[in-house]
Amino acid sequence: MDGRIVAAATEDSFARVPGIGYAQTGGFPYEAVRTCLELAGVAGSEINEVVVVADDGAGVAGRRGNARGTDSVNPDAPVRRLDAIEADAIQAATADPSASAVVVCGSNPPAIAVFARRNGGVGDRVDVAGADALIQSARGLSSRLGLDPADPFAALDRLSIGADAEYAKDISRVLRWDERASAVVADASEFADVVTRVSGDHAPALADVKSLNARVERTRRALAASFTARLAEIVSQVADRAVGRTGAGPVAVGGAAFGNARLNTELSRLMGRPVACAAVPETTGRALGAVASLSEPAAGLAIGPAFSEEDIKRTLDNCRLDYVYEPDWARLLTRVSRMLAQGKIVGWFQGPMAFGPRALGTRSILGDPSNRYSRQNLNEYLRDLPLDEPLPVAMAPSVGHKCFSHELVQGRGVVDVEILPEWRPSLAAALDWRHAIRLHGVTPAQAPRLCELLDLHAAATGTPGLIEANLAGRGEPIACSPRDAVRTVYSSAIDALVIGRFLLMKDYWLLRTQDK
Repeated sequence: MDGRIVAAATEDSFARVPGIGYAQTGGFPYEAVRTCLELAGVAGSEINEVVVVADDGAGVAGRRGNARGTDSVNPDAPVRRLDAIEADAIQAATADPSASAVVVCGSNPPAIAVFARRNGGVGDRVDVAGADALIQSARGLSSRLGLDPADPFAALDRLSIGADAEYAKDISRVLRWDERASAVVADASEFADVVTRVSGDHAPALADVKSLNARVERTRRALAASFTARLAEIVSQVADRAVGRTGAGPVAVGGAAFGNARLNTELSRLMGRPVACAAVPETTGRALGAVASLSEPAAGLAIGPAFSEEDIKRTLDNCRLDYVYEPDWARLLTRVSRMLAQGKIVGWFQGPMAFGPRALGTRSILGDPSNRYSRQNLNEYLRDLPLDEPLPVAMAPSVGHKCFSHELVQGRGVVDVEILPEWRPSLAAALDWRHAIRLHGVTPAQAPRLCELLDLHAAATGTPGLIEANLAGRGEPIACSPRDAVRTVYSSAIDALVIGRFLLMKDYWLLRTQDK
């Protein structure tokens, strides 16, 4: 509205189906549209323009009428179709207004593209030749390793955890950047031959994701790490050439490939200049790109559904739950910090819901990384993930920056950051094999309540951050409503829920004991 993004929501928050698309919603995200209109305080008839980022845009535009109580979108409003890669680029450009070039990399559709900056937005687009073959190689490798090829970058990034890029040189011979031709040289058959050769006798077993053979698992992970490292090298070379054309300066990146921490970490190491990542590089973020060209950058992404204390109380009473209402916010935070220090896992539901697939301080599961059992409690018992899966960490604004081995550039998305030796014991449960943590950027503008808790907990315990995962059940989207939060907490290994100023504990006999 009037050049500002005032509301954002995803349909899966209401349908409770991860990644739900137009095909499953009858061609239109009814609930997300209705919610955004309510948050903005406008009627659908007041909409001036509809922007669609989808291959089936014609079908969407033709079915925007009244449904499920949603006001009709103005039938006279023009429908503008926006290319998906351009939407990624527009959103990335808002991450750093000073960036001299924007690089987009994604697999849906498969492309690597470079955009020049123009008048604060994006200008001419240059597609990198050979990108399709590179992405087909990624899909082929994902299939060979028993992974889902639909999003090969995410699948390979996750598999690479705990591995070094042992086969990077072998892969670089068949995946390379040709500076003179400004093209990626990739041959899917040659790439497959390299994978077969480096894996040797283990090649037939690579697709067995449940293999107990340690050498097979090591080979699988090393291949994934080597591909990710090589992709980062190619993207950095593409970006270097783009900067050479447009002038020295920072680079902004967007597209689903940059939703993965290992790629972002490798890229920032190789670039040697600031790299600003789109706030939501995943495909969901294209909705932000659809409007960002006409608006100011959003101060934060917590612009989704919000619930009053009356809404929360009504839900808790309806669920027949015992709770404590704490009007003194400082006292509530102190009690939550004490529970975290005791090793309890806490659900956190505060303020408006953030837009996107990651917890940003408003719908989170919190744990203390100094507790030796936190990794096991969260990964094995709660999230049903491998024990060595990185635990995302939100750092206290007051002390977090003191823990890093190098200075961070703001707006880089999810990234792995090496921790200085003196801070490692207090973050032990979240450290990976390289003594790094997976950092989630949480700011006071985005999540003021969580930042207060982080600072208070750091002062009280000396722990500079908290583990922060999505408040979501296995295979579910992030909790949106109070009822979603209650369902998630009481069907999982979470010990307590802080929802607004209400506190719920499964150990109900401790609920009204102020000492605990």
